[in-house]
Amino acid sequence: MPERPTFPRFPRKWRHRSVTDPRRFAERYLRGFDAPRRCLVLWSPPATRELVRRFRARAGAHPRVFVLPPPADSIGIVAPRGVGAPTTVIDLEELAAAGAREFVGVGFAGGIGPKMRPGTVVVCEEAIRDEGTSHHYAPAHLPARPSPTLRRWLERALRRAGIPFTVGPDWTTDAPYRETIAEIRHYRGRGVLTVEMEASAIFLFGRARRIRTASAFVVSDRLTERGWRLEFHRHGPGVAAVGAAVLEAWLSSSAQRGVRDGTARAGSTAAVRRSSRARAGRSRARS
Repeated sequence: MPERPTFPRFPRKWRHRSVTDPRRFAERYLRGFDAPRRCLVLWSPPATRELVRRFRARAGAHPRVFVLPPPADSIGIVAPRGVGAPTTVIDLEELAAAGAREFVGVGFAGGIGPKMRPGTVVVCEEAIRDEGTSHHYAPAHLPARPSPTLRRWLERALRRAGIPFTVGPDWTTDAPYRETIAEIRHYRGRGVLTVEMEASAIFLFGRARRIRTASAFVVSDRLTERGWRLEFHRHGPGVAAVGAAVLEAWLSSSAQRGVRDGTARAGSTAAVRRSSRARAGRSRARS
């Protein structure tokens, strides 16, 4: 007798510990590699090349990670091995096992909302889980949402860079060539703005691993009852601009921390000197 269909096939598998562990993989195959704590994830090769060049990032021990030069070497650019939830989450699992703690994904999305014209920038506030990977990390009723603090940080980074954007929900799917008119109408009626292939899995991976995640999209194509309008070829620079805004904001916060740390160190040194002079004075008085 066939089993009652479920997904995943094994019911409530998220409750069970996995035999496979990305930390074991990292220890064996990424030995000596310390992942940047903050990672910009890009699926567009032209945008990746542009930002690697602009920010003078260098390839390191990991073939898909480019690290910014010191003192910003806690920031990296990640080019996943492919598009879609499974391959992306594999890379993020391995990087998290090697020390990464924050991922911001920037990529293309199809526009299905009424005002989602190509070139529009969207910050994702929630993703409908129509892909398979997230269901191995969390039960089906759990919403896929980014880390609230990182999402707000991303919005501030875009404002600081002067990039207009809107905030709204997304539909994540595994089958880009099976996006039907019935689905477009359904999700548009629920206020969904975009469709893409990774966000819901990234968010629930982050929740399971206690990693901060957020996503922004540049609308590259438009889906309506009248058909499919493709403009992928025109909006790669938009992905690079959003990615640059993320990197600049991280660099700015790192620099501010460095100034604060330097001030604190200088203050601490001055305090030590004052304390030493006071002890010397007390010693002379006693003598």
